[in-house]
Amino acid sequence: MKKVLSILLCGIVLLTCSFGLSGCILNRENPYPYRGDCKELYTAAIYSIPAAEGYMVHGEGAFGSEIFVWEQDDYGRTLFAYCEDVYQNIFGLVIAQAYDEANVYVYPDVNYVLTFTEPVAVPEEERDDSLKIRTEAFYSEAKDALKEKNDWNQPLDKSKCVSYPITDHKAWGDNVYALNEDQCNEILNGYTETLNFVNPNDTPYRHSRVLQVDSEGRVLHEIEGSHTHYDRLEWNKWDPYAKDFTYYDMILWVITDQDGNYDVEKGILVMYSQANESDNRYIYDAEAVLTFKKQNNWTNAYCGE
Repeated sequence: MKKVLSILLCGIVLLTCSFGLSGCILNRENPYPYRGDCKELYTAAIYSIPAAEGYMVHGEGAFGSEIFVWEQDDYGRTLFAYCEDVYQNIFGLVIAQAYDEANVYVYPDVNYVLTFTEPVAVPEEERDDSLKIRTEAFYSEAKDALKEKNDWNQPLDKSKCVSYPITDHKAWGDNVYALNEDQCNEILNGYTETLNFVNPNDTPYRHSRVLQVDSEGRVLHEIEGSHTHYDRLEWNKWDPYAKDFTYYDMILWVITDQDGNYDVEKGILVMYSQANESDNRYIYDAEAVLTFKKQNNWTNAYCGE
């Protein structure tokens, strides 16, 4: 059972293992540090999966991320399931190559795969194994391809790895560039023009955050925007439950350099673009993200360099 940011169990069984930016330098304080016993795997997950936050927000509180170790190979690699979706629909499989007392090592951009599944009913007596039960089919389906990309049961090659200091939260340096509200509206409005809305908002920006940073200071950002009543000119604005109320949500990823400059043609990736949906949770293909990064000269500091 989950407890709000409390003890998370970790082992071969179930391991219960935003900010609107108005400035341009990021100095993020983590509100919900990880309290479990699997910091090395937690670190691998939050820095490998770009949109990972490291916790599940629920109302005014938060739950800790869940981890379940599926297997290890003969050289110490670990394949595990990771979940930070409070609705229990979005899961990831992640491979950590190795870890020591200070760092965890991964193959960047090829060591995770995500899925969206329908909720699985778990009997009360099996709740301690719920993440295993919910991800078993996904694990069986995706494990072989993921293992192949990560040299499963081959001698460890750290020259193909990047490393991250083992941590209890996802954070960046004090001087990482964060897009300001005007930049976000500019980017969102540029995309909105391709949608031919009847009544677009002038300022659709709602939220943004930094997802990843490369070895030369490039930044992968996420921007969320919304257009209310985008497809008609009039509606009953005094009735928030009016049947004619419509809205459109957008999530864009943007890669900038360390000063906030980006390529208008290649530096923006549409991740979510939907009308009248109840939420904007989404998954993505690691290969598509890798292609996007390559188009924008993303660089990693490999351990062997």
